[in-house]
Amino acid sequence: MGAGAPQAAPDPFCARAGRWAASLAARDLPARVTERARIQRLSMLAARSAGEEEARPFAAVAPDGPLGEVFAGAAASIAHDWDDYLYMGHTGHSSVWVSRAFAPDEERALVAQVAANEVAGRLGAALLIGPHNGQFWSSIHCASGAVAAGVALGLDGERLGHALAIALYQPPYGLWPGFMGPATKLLTAAEPACQGARAAMLAAEGVDGPLGVVEGPRGLLRHLAFAPRPAMLGELGRVWLTDTLAFKPFPGCAYLQAAVDAALRSGVAAADVADVTVEAGYLTVAMERLGADAGLTPVGVGFSAARSVAIALLAGRLTHEELAPSWLAERAGEVGQLAARIRVRHDWELSLASARGAVDGGASVRDVPLGAWPRVVRRVRELGMDEAAIPRHELVELARRRGLWRELRALLAGGSARGIAGLDTERLRMRFPCRLAVRLRSGRLVEIEGREPGASARPVREQRDVVDARCRAVGLAAGVTA
Repeated sequence: MGAGAPQAAPDPFCARAGRWAASLAARDLPARVTERARIQRLSMLAARSAGEEEARPFAAVAPDGPLGEVFAGAAASIAHDWDDYLYMGHTGHSSVWVSRAFAPDEERALVAQVAANEVAGRLGAALLIGPHNGQFWSSIHCASGAVAAGVALGLDGERLGHALAIALYQPPYGLWPGFMGPATKLLTAAEPACQGARAAMLAAEGVDGPLGVVEGPRGLLRHLAFAPRPAMLGELGRVWLTDTLAFKPFPGCAYLQAAVDAALRSGVAAADVADVTVEAGYLTVAMERLGADAGLTPVGVGFSAARSVAIALLAGRLTHEELAPSWLAERAGEVGQLAARIRVRHDWELSLASARGAVDGGASVRDVPLGAWPRVVRRVRELGMDEAAIPRHELVELARRRGLWRELRALLAGGSARGIAGLDTERLRMRFPCRLAVRLRSGRLVEIEGREPGASARPVREQRDVVDARCRAVGLAAGVTA
Protein backbone atom coordinates (compact mmCIF):
# COMPACT_ATOMS: atom_id res chain seq x y z
CA MET A 1 0.00 0.00 0.00
CA GLY A 2 1.40 3.41 -0.92
CA ALA A 3 2.36 5.95 1.71
CA GLY A 4 -0.57 8.15 0.81
CA ALA A 5 -3.18 5.38 0.71
CA PRO A 6 -5.89 5.49 3.39
CA GLN A 7 -5.52 3.02 6.22
CA ALA A 8 -8.24 0.39 6.61
CA ALA A 9 -10.52 1.06 9.54
CA PRO A 10 -9.92 -1.35 12.43
CA ASP A 11 -12.37 -4.20 12.65
CA PRO A 12 -14.60 -3.29 15.64
CA PHE A 13 -15.20 -5.76 18.43
CA CYS A 14 -18.94 -6.01 17.78
CA ALA A 15 -18.33 -7.05 14.17
CA ARG A 16 -15.62 -9.56 15.08
CA ALA A 17 -17.61 -11.06 17.92
CA GLY A 18 -20.73 -11.29 15.78
CA ARG A 19 -18.97 -13.15 12.99
CA TRP A 20 -17.30 -15.53 15.43
CA ALA A 21 -20.46 -16.29 17.42
CA ALA A 22 -22.56 -16.84 14.29
CA SER A 23 -20.04 -19.36 12.95
CA LEU A 24 -19.65 -21.29 16.22
CA ALA A 25 -20.84 -24.90 16.23
CA ALA A 26 -21.02 -27.57 18.92
CA ARG A 27 -18.15 -29.47 17.30
CA ASP A 28 -15.90 -26.43 17.86
CA LEU A 29 -16.24 -26.56 21.65
CA PRO A 30 -13.45 -28.28 23.60
CA ALA A 31 -14.71 -31.14 25.79
CA ARG A 32 -14.04 -29.33 29.10
CA VAL A 33 -15.87 -26.26 27.84
CA THR A 34 -18.90 -28.34 26.90
CA GLU A 35 -18.95 -30.12 30.27
CA ARG A 36 -18.57 -26.94 32.29
CA ALA A 37 -21.26 -25.21 30.25
CA ARG A 38 -23.64 -28.09 31.05
CA ILE A 39 -22.82 -27.77 34.74
CA GLN A 40 -23.41 -24.01 34.49
CA ARG A 41 -26.88 -24.61 33.12
CA LEU A 42 -27.67 -26.95 36.01
CA SER A 43 -26.17 -24.43 38.43
CA MET A 44 -28.52 -21.74 37.15
CA LEU A 45 -31.54 -24.03 37.43
CA ALA A 46 -30.68 -24.65 41.08
CA ALA A 47 -30.04 -20.95 41.69
CA ARG A 48 -33.42 -20.10 40.22
CA SER A 49 -35.15 -22.65 42.45
CA ALA A 50 -33.40 -21.22 45.51
CA GLY A 51 -34.46 -17.65 44.69
CA GLU A 52 -38.00 -18.10 43.38
CA GLU A 53 -39.72 -16.90 46.55
CA GLU A 54 -37.53 -13.80 46.78
CA ALA A 55 -38.16 -13.10 43.08
CA ARG A 56 -41.91 -13.62 43.13
CA PRO A 57 -42.73 -9.88 42.65
CA PHE A 58 -40.40 -9.80 39.65
CA ALA A 59 -42.02 -12.85 38.07
CA ALA A 60 -45.41 -11.18 38.57
CA VAL A 61 -44.45 -8.24 36.35
CA ALA A 62 -42.45 -10.21 33.77
CA PRO A 63 -43.80 -9.86 30.22
CA ASP A 64 -45.24 -12.80 28.33
CA GLY A 65 -43.06 -14.93 26.08
CA PRO A 66 -39.31 -15.55 26.02
CA LEU A 67 -38.38 -12.11 27.36
CA GLY A 68 -40.51 -12.80 30.42
CA GLU A 69 -38.77 -16.15 30.92
CA VAL A 70 -35.42 -14.37 30.83
CA PHE A 71 -36.51 -11.63 33.23
CA ALA A 72 -38.00 -14.00 35.82
CA GLY A 73 -35.16 -16.51 35.59
CA ALA A 74 -32.40 -13.93 35.96
CA ALA A 75 -34.12 -12.21 38.90
CA ALA A 76 -34.50 -15.52 40.75
CA SER A 77 -31.03 -16.91 40.03
CA ILE A 78 -29.25 -13.81 41.33
CA ALA A 79 -31.34 -13.53 44.51
CA HIS A 80 -29.01 -15.44 46.84
CA ASP A 81 -25.68 -15.23 44.97
CA TRP A 82 -25.76 -19.03 44.79
CA ASP A 83 -24.42 -18.88 41.29
CA ASP A 84 -21.29 -19.48 39.23
CA TYR A 85 -18.78 -17.11 37.69
CA LEU A 86 -16.00 -17.10 35.17
CA TYR A 87 -13.09 -14.85 34.26
CA MET A 88 -14.57 -12.21 34.34
CA GLY A 89 -18.24 -12.05 35.20
CA HIS A 90 -21.32 -13.83 36.50
CA THR A 91 -22.49 -14.44 32.95
CA GLY A 92 -24.84 -17.36 33.64
CA HIS A 93 -27.67 -15.05 34.73
CA SER A 94 -28.01 -13.96 31.12
CA SER A 95 -26.28 -16.55 28.92
CA VAL A 96 -28.24 -19.48 30.35
CA TRP A 97 -31.73 -17.94 30.53
CA VAL A 98 -31.58 -16.25 27.13
CA SER A 99 -30.22 -19.32 25.35
CA ARG A 100 -32.89 -21.53 26.93
CA ALA A 101 -35.69 -19.11 26.08
CA PHE A 102 -34.77 -18.53 22.43
CA ALA A 103 -33.00 -21.64 21.10
CA PRO A 104 -35.01 -24.25 19.16
CA ASP A 105 -33.07 -27.22 20.58
CA GLU A 106 -30.59 -28.17 23.31
CA GLU A 107 -27.53 -28.16 21.06
CA ARG A 108 -28.21 -24.66 19.75
CA ALA A 109 -28.88 -23.48 23.31
CA LEU A 110 -25.53 -24.80 24.51
CA VAL A 111 -23.63 -23.11 21.68
CA ALA A 112 -25.50 -19.85 22.29
CA GLN A 113 -24.69 -20.03 26.01
CA VAL A 114 -20.97 -20.56 25.44
CA ALA A 115 -20.77 -17.81 22.84
CA ALA A 116 -22.47 -15.42 25.26
CA ASN A 117 -20.11 -16.43 28.07
CA GLU A 118 -17.09 -15.76 25.91
CA VAL A 119 -18.15 -12.33 24.68
CA ALA A 120 -19.47 -11.10 28.03
CA GLY A 121 -16.46 -12.42 29.96
CA ARG A 122 -14.14 -10.48 27.67
CA LEU A 123 -16.11 -7.30 28.21
CA GLY A 124 -15.96 -7.83 31.96
CA ALA A 125 -12.18 -8.17 31.77
CA ALA A 126 -11.91 -5.06 29.58
CA LEU A 127 -13.96 -3.11 32.16
CA LEU A 128 -12.24 -4.58 35.24
CA ILE A 129 -10.65 -1.30 36.31
CA GLY A 130 -13.80 0.72 36.69
CA PRO A 131 -16.78 1.54 38.92
CA HIS A 132 -18.44 -1.89 38.57
CA ASN A 133 -17.12 -5.34 39.28
CA GLY A 134 -18.15 -8.93 39.80
CA GLN A 135 -21.89 -9.43 40.05
CA PHE A 136 -22.32 -5.66 39.71
CA TRP A 137 -21.15 -5.81 36.06
CA SER A 138 -24.66 -5.24 34.75
CA SER A 139 -23.58 -4.00 31.32
CA ILE A 140 -21.99 -7.29 30.30
CA HIS A 141 -25.43 -8.93 30.43
CA CYS A 142 -26.49 -6.71 27.51
CA ALA A 143 -23.76 -8.33 25.44
CA SER A 144 -24.49 -11.79 26.78
CA GLY A 145 -28.20 -11.49 26.04
CA ALA A 146 -27.60 -10.19 22.53
CA VAL A 147 -25.14 -12.92 21.61
CA ALA A 148 -27.17 -15.73 23.18
CA ALA A 149 -30.37 -14.65 21.46
CA GLY A 150 -28.60 -13.93 18.17
CA VAL A 151 -27.03 -17.38 18.01
CA ALA A 152 -30.27 -19.02 19.14
CA LEU A 153 -32.22 -17.20 16.43
CA GLY A 154 -29.68 -18.14 13.77
CA LEU A 155 -28.58 -14.60 12.87
CA ASP A 156 -25.67 -14.35 10.45
CA GLY A 157 -22.44 -12.68 11.49
CA GLU A 158 -23.36 -9.23 10.22
CA ARG A 159 -26.75 -9.19 11.96
CA LEU A 160 -25.30 -10.60 15.16
CA GLY A 161 -22.64 -7.88 15.23
CA HIS A 162 -25.39 -5.28 14.96
CA ALA A 163 -27.35 -7.03 17.73
CA LEU A 164 -24.36 -6.63 20.02
CA ALA A 165 -23.91 -3.00 19.02
CA ILE A 166 -27.59 -2.19 19.61
CA ALA A 167 -27.46 -3.87 23.03
CA LEU A 168 -24.45 -1.82 24.13
CA TYR A 169 -25.69 1.52 22.81
CA GLN A 170 -27.34 2.30 26.18
CA PRO A 171 -25.45 0.20 28.72
CA PRO A 172 -26.95 0.18 32.23
CA TYR A 173 -24.96 1.87 34.96
CA GLY A 174 -25.97 0.46 38.33
CA LEU A 175 -25.80 2.61 41.46
CA TRP A 176 -24.42 1.09 44.63
CA PRO A 177 -27.34 1.89 47.00
CA GLY A 178 -29.66 -0.20 44.82
CA PHE A 179 -27.33 -3.18 44.73
CA MET A 180 -26.16 -3.50 48.32
CA GLY A 181 -29.27 -4.18 50.37
CA PRO A 182 -32.69 -3.76 48.75
CA ALA A 183 -34.44 -6.19 46.43
CA THR A 184 -33.59 -3.96 43.45
CA LYS A 185 -30.37 -5.96 43.26
CA LEU A 186 -32.42 -8.68 41.51
CA LEU A 187 -32.69 -6.38 38.47
CA THR A 188 -28.90 -6.36 37.97
CA ALA A 189 -28.94 -9.03 35.26
CA ALA A 190 -32.66 -9.29 34.51
CA GLU A 191 -33.09 -5.90 32.86
CA PRO A 192 -29.90 -5.91 30.74
CA ALA A 193 -30.38 -9.55 29.69
CA CYS A 194 -33.78 -8.63 28.27
CA GLN A 195 -32.25 -5.54 26.67
CA GLY A 196 -29.67 -7.70 24.94
CA ALA A 197 -32.20 -10.27 23.74
CA ARG A 198 -34.46 -7.52 22.43
CA ALA A 199 -31.48 -6.07 20.54
CA ALA A 200 -31.07 -9.39 18.73
CA MET A 201 -34.74 -9.29 17.78
CA LEU A 202 -34.29 -5.76 16.42
CA ALA A 203 -31.23 -6.79 14.45
CA ALA A 204 -33.23 -9.66 12.97
CA GLU A 205 -35.70 -7.02 11.72
CA GLY A 206 -32.89 -5.16 9.94
CA VAL A 207 -32.07 -2.50 12.55
CA ASP A 208 -28.40 -1.51 12.55
CA GLY A 209 -26.34 -0.55 15.57
CA PRO A 210 -23.11 1.45 16.09
CA LEU A 211 -20.50 -1.25 15.46
CA GLY A 212 -17.72 0.83 17.04
CA VAL A 213 -19.62 1.39 20.27
CA VAL A 214 -17.17 -0.59 22.43
CA GLU A 215 -13.75 0.83 21.57
CA GLY A 216 -14.71 4.15 19.98
CA PRO A 217 -13.27 7.34 21.55
CA ARG A 218 -16.69 8.07 23.11
CA GLY A 219 -17.71 4.45 23.51
CA LEU A 220 -18.22 1.84 26.21
CA LEU A 221 -14.61 1.39 27.30
CA ARG A 222 -14.12 5.13 27.63
CA HIS A 223 -17.20 5.65 29.79
CA LEU A 224 -17.38 2.47 31.89
CA ALA A 225 -13.69 1.92 32.63
CA PHE A 226 -11.19 4.10 34.45
CA ALA A 227 -8.48 2.36 32.39
CA PRO A 228 -9.83 0.46 29.36
CA ARG A 229 -8.25 -2.87 28.47
CA PRO A 230 -8.87 -3.56 24.76
CA ALA A 231 -6.24 -6.33 24.92
CA MET A 232 -8.87 -8.44 26.71
CA LEU A 233 -11.24 -8.48 23.74
CA GLY A 234 -9.48 -10.91 21.41
CA GLU A 235 -8.67 -14.61 21.05
CA LEU A 236 -12.25 -15.73 20.42
CA GLY A 237 -12.19 -19.44 19.72
CA ARG A 238 -8.68 -19.87 21.13
CA VAL A 239 -8.95 -18.82 24.79
CA TRP A 240 -12.14 -20.26 26.31
CA LEU A 241 -13.30 -18.32 29.35
CA THR A 242 -16.08 -20.85 29.92
CA ASP A 243 -13.26 -23.20 30.95
CA THR A 244 -12.60 -20.95 33.98
CA LEU A 245 -16.07 -21.43 35.49
CA ALA A 246 -16.26 -21.75 39.26
CA PHE A 247 -19.25 -23.07 41.22
CA LYS A 248 -20.22 -22.09 44.77
CA PRO A 249 -21.07 -24.65 47.47
CA PHE A 250 -22.91 -21.99 49.53
CA PRO A 251 -25.11 -18.97 48.81
CA GLY A 252 -23.14 -15.77 48.99
CA CYS A 253 -20.15 -14.02 47.51
CA ALA A 254 -17.19 -16.07 46.26
CA TYR A 255 -14.99 -14.33 48.82
CA LEU A 256 -16.70 -16.01 51.80
CA GLN A 257 -17.01 -19.58 50.52
CA ALA A 258 -13.83 -20.82 52.25
CA ALA A 259 -14.80 -19.18 55.55
CA VAL A 260 -18.19 -20.92 55.61
CA ASP A 261 -16.56 -24.22 54.67
CA ALA A 262 -14.14 -23.89 57.59
CA ALA A 263 -16.94 -23.02 60.02
CA LEU A 264 -18.99 -26.06 59.04
CA ARG A 265 -16.00 -28.41 59.22
CA SER A 266 -14.82 -27.06 62.57
CA GLY A 267 -17.22 -29.26 64.54
CA VAL A 268 -17.84 -26.34 66.90
CA ALA A 269 -21.26 -25.63 68.40
CA ALA A 270 -22.34 -22.00 68.31
CA ALA A 271 -23.11 -22.03 72.06
CA ASP A 272 -19.45 -22.88 72.80
CA VAL A 273 -17.97 -20.00 70.79
CA ALA A 274 -16.34 -17.12 72.62
CA ASP A 275 -15.11 -15.37 69.48
CA VAL A 276 -13.92 -16.06 65.95
CA THR A 277 -11.22 -14.51 63.80
CA VAL A 278 -11.60 -14.95 60.05
CA GLU A 279 -8.26 -14.36 58.38
CA ALA A 280 -8.72 -13.60 54.71
CA GLY A 281 -7.41 -11.79 51.67
CA TYR A 282 -8.03 -8.12 51.06
CA LEU A 283 -10.98 -8.68 48.74
CA THR A 284 -12.87 -10.49 51.49
CA VAL A 285 -12.15 -7.71 53.96
CA ALA A 286 -13.21 -5.03 51.48
CA MET A 287 -16.44 -6.94 50.81
CA GLU A 288 -17.12 -7.07 54.55
CA ARG A 289 -16.94 -3.29 54.75
CA LEU A 290 -19.18 -2.87 51.71
CA GLY A 291 -21.83 -5.23 53.05
CA ALA A 292 -21.96 -3.80 56.55
CA ASP A 293 -24.82 -1.38 55.88
CA ALA A 294 -27.02 -3.97 54.14
CA GLY A 295 -28.07 -5.38 57.51
CA LEU A 296 -29.51 -8.81 58.21
CA THR A 297 -30.99 -9.31 54.75
CA PRO A 298 -30.18 -11.98 52.14
CA VAL A 299 -27.84 -9.47 50.48
CA GLY A 300 -26.35 -8.38 53.79
CA VAL A 301 -25.57 -12.00 54.65
CA GLY A 302 -24.30 -12.88 51.18
CA PHE A 303 -21.69 -10.14 51.31
CA SER A 304 -20.55 -10.69 54.89
CA ALA A 305 -18.22 -13.44 56.02
CA ALA A 306 -19.06 -12.66 59.66
CA ARG A 307 -22.83 -12.99 59.23
CA SER A 308 -22.48 -16.06 56.99
CA VAL A 309 -20.15 -17.81 59.44
CA ALA A 310 -22.48 -16.95 62.31
CA ILE A 311 -25.50 -18.47 60.53
CA ALA A 312 -23.51 -21.54 59.49
CA LEU A 313 -22.46 -22.17 63.11
CA LEU A 314 -25.99 -21.61 64.43
CA ALA A 315 -27.81 -23.70 61.82
CA GLY A 316 -25.14 -26.27 61.04
CA ARG A 317 -25.48 -25.40 57.35
CA LEU A 318 -25.95 -22.44 55.01
CA THR A 319 -28.61 -22.71 52.29
CA HIS A 320 -31.34 -20.51 50.82
CA GLU A 321 -33.61 -21.53 53.69
CA GLU A 322 -31.39 -19.74 56.21
CA LEU A 323 -31.59 -16.63 54.04
CA ALA A 324 -35.39 -16.52 54.04
CA PRO A 325 -36.59 -13.26 55.62
CA SER A 326 -38.71 -15.23 58.13
CA TRP A 327 -35.71 -17.30 59.28
CA LEU A 328 -33.53 -14.23 59.60
CA ALA A 329 -36.20 -12.35 61.53
CA GLU A 330 -36.73 -15.21 63.99
CA ARG A 331 -33.00 -15.64 64.65
CA ALA A 332 -31.94 -12.01 64.32
CA GLY A 333 -30.85 -11.70 67.95
CA GLU A 334 -28.72 -14.84 67.93
CA VAL A 335 -27.16 -14.05 64.56
CA GLY A 336 -26.39 -10.49 65.53
CA GLN A 337 -24.81 -11.43 68.85
CA LEU A 338 -22.60 -14.12 67.33
CA ALA A 339 -21.65 -12.06 64.27
CA ALA A 340 -20.56 -9.25 66.61
CA ARG A 341 -17.96 -11.65 68.04
CA ILE A 342 -16.57 -12.55 64.61
CA ARG A 343 -13.74 -10.40 63.34
CA VAL A 344 -12.68 -10.44 59.68
CA ARG A 345 -8.98 -9.62 59.49
CA HIS A 346 -6.70 -9.11 56.51
CA ASP A 347 -3.76 -11.45 56.04
CA TRP A 348 -1.18 -10.51 53.40
CA GLU A 349 -0.16 -14.12 52.83
CA LEU A 350 -3.73 -15.00 51.85
CA SER A 351 -3.99 -11.94 49.57
CA LEU A 352 -0.82 -12.99 47.82
CA ALA A 353 -2.08 -16.57 47.53
CA SER A 354 -5.14 -15.28 45.67
CA ALA A 355 -2.99 -13.17 43.38
CA ARG A 356 -0.61 -16.08 42.75
CA GLY A 357 -3.44 -18.27 41.51
CA ALA A 358 -4.36 -15.68 38.89
CA VAL A 359 -0.81 -14.77 37.90
CA ASP A 360 0.14 -18.43 37.44
CA GLY A 361 -2.59 -18.58 34.81
CA GLY A 362 -1.20 -15.56 32.98
CA ALA A 363 -3.54 -12.94 34.43
CA SER A 364 -2.18 -9.48 35.19
CA VAL A 365 -2.89 -5.80 34.55
CA ARG A 366 0.39 -5.28 32.74
CA ASP A 367 -1.54 -4.44 29.58
CA VAL A 368 -2.59 -1.18 31.27
CA PRO A 369 -0.14 1.66 30.46
CA LEU A 370 1.59 3.20 33.48
CA GLY A 371 0.30 6.61 32.46
CA ALA A 372 -3.29 5.43 33.00
CA TRP A 373 -2.95 4.80 36.72
CA PRO A 374 -3.13 8.45 37.94
CA ARG A 375 -6.56 8.70 36.29
CA VAL A 376 -7.60 5.46 37.98
CA VAL A 377 -6.65 6.82 41.39
CA ARG A 378 -8.43 10.10 40.72
CA ARG A 379 -11.66 8.41 39.59
CA VAL A 380 -11.64 6.03 42.56
CA ARG A 381 -11.42 8.99 44.90
CA GLU A 382 -14.08 10.99 43.06
CA LEU A 383 -16.57 8.11 43.33
CA GLY A 384 -15.83 7.48 47.02
CA MET A 385 -14.66 3.91 46.42
CA ASP A 386 -12.88 3.76 49.77
CA GLU A 387 -12.85 -0.04 49.80
CA ALA A 388 -10.36 0.03 46.89
CA ALA A 389 -7.77 1.86 49.00
CA ILE A 390 -5.48 -0.24 51.17
CA PRO A 391 -5.16 1.40 54.62
CA ARG A 392 -1.81 2.89 55.53
CA HIS A 393 -1.24 0.49 58.44
CA GLU A 394 -1.62 -2.45 56.06
CA LEU A 395 1.03 -1.04 53.75
CA VAL A 396 3.34 -0.43 56.72
CA GLU A 397 2.95 -4.06 57.78
CA LEU A 398 3.74 -5.25 54.26
CA ALA A 399 6.86 -3.08 54.09
CA ARG A 400 8.11 -4.60 57.36
CA ARG A 401 7.72 -8.14 56.03
CA ARG A 402 10.41 -8.03 53.38
CA GLY A 403 9.74 -11.53 52.05
CA LEU A 404 6.11 -10.73 51.33
CA TRP A 405 7.06 -7.39 49.81
CA ARG A 406 9.44 -9.12 47.41
CA GLU A 407 6.75 -11.64 46.52
CA LEU A 408 4.25 -8.86 45.82
CA ARG A 409 6.70 -7.14 43.52
CA ALA A 410 7.32 -10.42 41.70
CA LEU A 411 3.58 -10.98 41.29
CA LEU A 412 3.08 -7.46 39.91
CA ALA A 413 5.79 -8.19 37.37
CA GLY A 414 4.37 -11.63 36.61
CA GLY A 415 1.55 -12.85 34.44
CA SER A 416 1.28 -11.83 30.83
CA ALA A 417 1.41 -8.37 29.30
CA ARG A 418 -0.46 -9.69 26.25
CA GLY A 419 -3.93 -9.42 27.76
CA ILE A 420 -6.26 -12.32 27.06
CA ALA A 421 -3.75 -13.89 24.68
CA GLY A 422 -1.54 -14.72 27.68
CA LEU A 423 -4.19 -16.59 29.70
CA ASP A 424 -3.87 -20.31 30.42
CA THR A 425 -7.37 -21.36 31.45
CA GLU A 426 -6.18 -24.73 32.77
CA ARG A 427 -3.97 -22.99 35.34
CA LEU A 428 -6.03 -19.88 36.09
CA ARG A 429 -7.20 -20.19 39.69
CA MET A 430 -9.68 -17.69 41.12
CA ARG A 431 -9.31 -18.62 44.77
CA PHE A 432 -10.12 -16.66 47.93
CA PRO A 433 -8.58 -18.56 50.85
CA CYS A 434 -9.67 -18.04 54.46
CA ARG A 435 -8.70 -19.55 57.76
CA LEU A 436 -10.66 -19.51 61.02
CA ALA A 437 -9.41 -19.26 64.56
CA VAL A 438 -12.30 -20.16 66.88
CA ARG A 439 -11.75 -19.48 70.58
CA LEU A 440 -14.13 -21.53 72.72
CA ARG A 441 -15.55 -20.51 76.07
CA SER A 442 -13.41 -23.26 77.58
CA GLY A 443 -10.31 -21.42 76.37
CA ARG A 444 -9.44 -23.97 73.70
CA LEU A 445 -8.48 -22.62 70.27
CA VAL A 446 -9.68 -24.37 67.10
CA GLU A 447 -7.87 -23.38 63.90
CA ILE A 448 -8.99 -24.60 60.49
CA GLU A 449 -8.25 -23.78 56.85
CA GLY A 450 -11.18 -23.25 54.53
CA ARG A 451 -11.53 -25.24 51.33
CA GLU A 452 -13.04 -24.17 48.02
CA PRO A 453 -14.48 -27.20 46.24
CA GLY A 454 -15.89 -26.37 42.84
CA ALA A 455 -13.54 -23.43 42.31
CA SER A 456 -11.95 -22.63 38.97
CA ALA A 457 -9.40 -25.13 37.64
CA ARG A 458 -10.79 -27.82 39.96
CA PRO A 459 -11.76 -31.17 38.36
CA VAL A 460 -14.97 -31.16 36.36
CA ARG A 461 -16.29 -34.10 38.39
CA GLU A 462 -15.82 -32.18 41.64
CA GLN A 463 -17.62 -29.18 40.19
CA ARG A 464 -20.51 -31.38 39.13
CA ASP A 465 -20.70 -32.83 42.66
CA VAL A 466 -20.89 -29.31 44.14
CA VAL A 467 -23.79 -28.39 41.87
CA ASP A 468 -25.53 -31.74 42.43
CA ALA A 469 -25.42 -31.06 46.17
CA ARG A 470 -26.98 -27.65 45.57
CA CYS A 471 -29.71 -29.27 43.51
CA ARG A 472 -30.55 -31.59 46.37
CA ALA A 473 -30.64 -28.67 48.78
CA VAL A 474 -33.22 -26.82 46.69
CA GLY A 475 -35.31 -29.88 45.87
CA LEU A 476 -34.10 -30.61 42.33
CA ALA A 477 -33.01 -34.13 41.47
CA ALA A 478 -29.22 -34.31 41.34
CA GLY A 479 -28.05 -35.00 37.82
CA VAL A 480 -31.25 -33.56 36.30
CA THR A 481 -30.83 -32.76 32.62
CA ALA A 482 -29.59 -29.21 32.34
